[in-house]
Amino acid sequence: MEAMMEQRDGVALFTICRPEKRNAVNFAVMEALEGALSEAEADERVKIFAITGAGDEAFCSGGDLHEFGPLRGAEAKQMLTRMGEVLYRLLTFPKPTAALVNGAAMGGGCELATACDFRFVKEGSRIGFIQGRLGITTGWGGASMLFGKLPYARALDLLLRAEPMTAEDMEACGWADAVLAADHWREQWQARLALYAARSLAVLEAYKAAAGEKWRTAWFREQFFAEIDRCAALWGSVEHEQALRPFFRKQ
Repeated sequence: MEAMMEQRDGVALFTICRPEKRNAVNFAVMEALEGALSEAEADERVKIFAITGAGDEAFCSGGDLHEFGPLRGAEAKQMLTRMGEVLYRLLTFPKPTAALVNGAAMGGGCELATACDFRFVKEGSRIGFIQGRLGITTGWGGASMLFGKLPYARALDLLLRAEPMTAEDMEACGWADAVLAADHWREQWQARLALYAARSLAVLEAYKAAAGEKWRTAWFREQFFAEIDRCAALWGSVEHEQALRPFFRKQ
């Protein structure tokens, strides 16, 4: 089982169940997330949609290089665009969403979390928009979302640094909404989400409708997918190939 969704007290919790791969996204996870979003949107019992990773080490390490690394040309662009559509849907989801960052979030894992309304991070976690180190840019719309959610210079700094940051640093720059104690992790994020789930679904959806107007404009959507096209153009470049060699040598 690559992923699962469980529901409790108005919260639909989607878990990437690939701890041995540091919860990397592959095609199976992508498909599961597409289905989970459809199910959660249609279910009136669901008030909050949350995402986390199995185990204690990683939230999501980005795309699975074993499946995505060899893709080239049209296949790479198709993969990037499909996951971009999933994250755009998550960004504009009609109910509140939360990333429960229970460990390392790297590359595309940061983009996945950025698409959510809230990011609650377990202390000790490392977070990094490291795509620049791999000879590519954010490929699932992450930069467009980041520039829309953080002050310009802070967003650009995270992208250009392309290095892992502490949970506390990510809270200071405004990306993490709260850093939660590791020994009370579950209780604390549950308490945070319970505050939102206590409101009526109609109220939650009304506020999300207002919040989502900026993301649903034709201009933003065009920028979002233009970013994905730029990443696709870099996918398979000499720099990208060189950055992937150490990974494939381990296989």
